[in-house]
Amino acid sequence: MKKLLANVTLVLAFLFIALNASAQDPQYSQFYANQLMLNPAFTGSGIGPRIAMNYRAQWVKIPGYYKQFAFSYDQPVHFLGTTQGLGINFNSDVAGEGNLTKLNVNLNYAYQVEIFDDHFLRFGLAGGIQQASIDFYKLRFPDQIDPRNGFVRPTSEPANISNAVIRPDVSAGIAYFNEYAWLGFTVNHITEPVEVFTQAIQSSVDAKLPRKYTVTGGVRIPLRDMRNRRELSITPVFLYKMQGEFFQIDGGLYVNADPMVFGLWYRHQDAMIGLIGVRQGPFSFGYSYDYTISDLTQRISGGSHEISVILEFEQYQKGKPLRHKRMPCPRF
Repeated sequence: MKKLLANVTLVLAFLFIALNASAQDPQYSQFYANQLMLNPAFTGSGIGPRIAMNYRAQWVKIPGYYKQFAFSYDQPVHFLGTTQGLGINFNSDVAGEGNLTKLNVNLNYAYQVEIFDDHFLRFGLAGGIQQASIDFYKLRFPDQIDPRNGFVRPTSEPANISNAVIRPDVSAGIAYFNEYAWLGFTVNHITEPVEVFTQAIQSSVDAKLPRKYTVTGGVRIPLRDMRNRRELSITPVFLYKMQGEFFQIDGGLYVNADPMVFGLWYRHQDAMIGLIGVRQGPFSFGYSYDYTISDLTQRISGGSHEISVILEFEQYQKGKPLRHKRMPCPRF
């Protein structure tokens, strides 16, 4: 019990520090539903092969609202007495009526070490490409406006805009965990890829995608003897992100009443989020809704919907389950 209370104190301390603290990358409210996007150190942290699929529709009443999709596959790899992780992650988002589209493809690797009894560190690295594209002919400029007939005039804006640009992208992370708690740190976009579609703009505007720094953690508090096969626990969590001049804090609580999962958390100056999920065998399904509390207001935004589907399979060796210490973080 002393060890558990110490972990609770650690996580709450980080939470209150971060509370005095929005981001430029697409975000998911169910940030644990695709752990490879959250932190490459989480690669292969499940019980075996894992597939995660995610969809988010953000501010659905606004024309050209954000639509986000993600897919990942990862699995633990046991080699010469070590635990490692391999994975691949795809995520894309579509924004605006000009169909600004981004696609990220990353290969992930993680390595786990035991620092002392039942306390572990995981180191992760992700590398790949980021592709951005835009439909120039769907864009509208002020010089196209005719006072009587609307957008009918030709534009004098440069038409030598590339339909798509591809840049390398690299991320790294580290995570600590034990039986009850975890704490992770991630740096995304280490290379700070330049996001422009024309050289004329690149020479006059700082168009680098800033590095994103993320700290996340939590603690699982069992409420029933875990020898009972059905889990009953609560899991307070937090997530802090900083990118460029923007920062954000998410803090909340999961209630696990196997096979159901319920969640409620707060995103700083942005939204209240509710979650309902179900886990049955290798299958997990989660639905969450963001209720807007910012100046944008719920009436204008219409809120945000998010769905996640996860398949996680046990790994076998010589006909027996291959067990290893897994992180206690939620699936959603």
